[in-house]
Amino acid sequence: MNVLFLMKYYNLGGVEMVTNILASRFVDDGYKVIIASFIEPSDDILHRKDPRILYYLLSGFSTSKKNIDKLRDILIKEKVDVVINQWGLPYIPMYVLKKASKNLQLKIFSVHHNSPNTNGRLKDIEIALSKTDSKFRSLILYMKKVMVYLITSWSMRYVYRSSDKYILLSDSYIEKFVGFTAIKTISKLCVITNPITIPCIENIGEILSEKRREIIYVGRIDYNQKRVYRVIEVWKLLEKKHPDWKLIIVGDGVERNKLEKQSSQAGLKHVAFEGFKNPQEYYKHASLLILTSEYEGFPLVIPEGMSWGVVPCVYGSYSAIYDIVKDGVNGMIVEPQNNRFDAETMAERISLLMSDNTRLKLMAKAAKQISNQYSLDVVSDSWYKLFV
Repeated sequence: MNVLFLMKYYNLGGVEMVTNILASRFVDDGYKVIIASFIEPSDDILHRKDPRILYYLLSGFSTSKKNIDKLRDILIKEKVDVVINQWGLPYIPMYVLKKASKNLQLKIFSVHHNSPNTNGRLKDIEIALSKTDSKFRSLILYMKKVMVYLITSWSMRYVYRSSDKYILLSDSYIEKFVGFTAIKTISKLCVITNPITIPCIENIGEILSEKRREIIYVGRIDYNQKRVYRVIEVWKLLEKKHPDWKLIIVGDGVERNKLEKQSSQAGLKHVAFEGFKNPQEYYKHASLLILTSEYEGFPLVIPEGMSWGVVPCVYGSYSAIYDIVKDGVNGMIVEPQNNRFDAETMAERISLLMSDNTRLKLMAKAAKQISNQYSLDVVSDSWYKLFV
């Protein structure tokens, strides 16, 4: 069987890492795999791509006839049986794919990698609304939000109706998808989580002795989604109380300089900004992982950290986190206080874990155990059942 992953772009990010790990597993199991993207990829991601996987570049992110003809040529030349559309929101990839695959016998599976009822564009408008005092500007922004909502909802419905199956990352997203798109039937919906993309230890006992008094954040540094400034707010409340602990920020992004300035102005002494690095070595030594995102789809850093016995401390702003973390058992979820993030509440709960090494080890073992359900073996098997 021949499988093509259709990408909007192919750069260094979570969707691309998931695509790479699944594609390599599919090849291991006897499938031929092709990746096609609309926008030119970064050299870095191409170097990370398995050389057994074929790659094609389309002609920009548009519905042009050139794109349709080029994709059709790929589908015919590579005798594609299954297309996995990794961008289940914008209509452009699906429109081009439907035109290109006319009269061809293939299955189309689309994946939505975020919570269905929000996205970056909607969140940008909400942020702008929260910062303006102008009634006129508020009205304009509200009208813009309604328009973006309607366009996004229409686009998701179009992709859903044009797919053989539409994949969400959590059971809890089914209700959100129905509410957002107003679809009448959910027969095409199914749930497949993302797989862990890094090697995992088999025995948690082997790693517990190497744990240090470290809290890590792993991910992009931005405001719209990740809100990493909240991590610094929490750490400001923890550092004096726990001077033998350290906060490590693994990641990069547009807000990094601002975040470093925030840390410096707060007089924090035990914070390290590591930039973009392979997180595996950090998981090996860290005891806690903190995530304070405003919204997420299925944050891989949580199960990946758990697979190395890192206990997650997470802001419960999205429903999928409740699938992964059982509060007080294998991690900690701090729910919104009056619909807002509260740094003091998170700091208080994290402090209790930092002070109780026995409980921390028990939670680390439980975290490792639940992470097994997100293994590559489990997730790839779910895909193979769809292929049949």
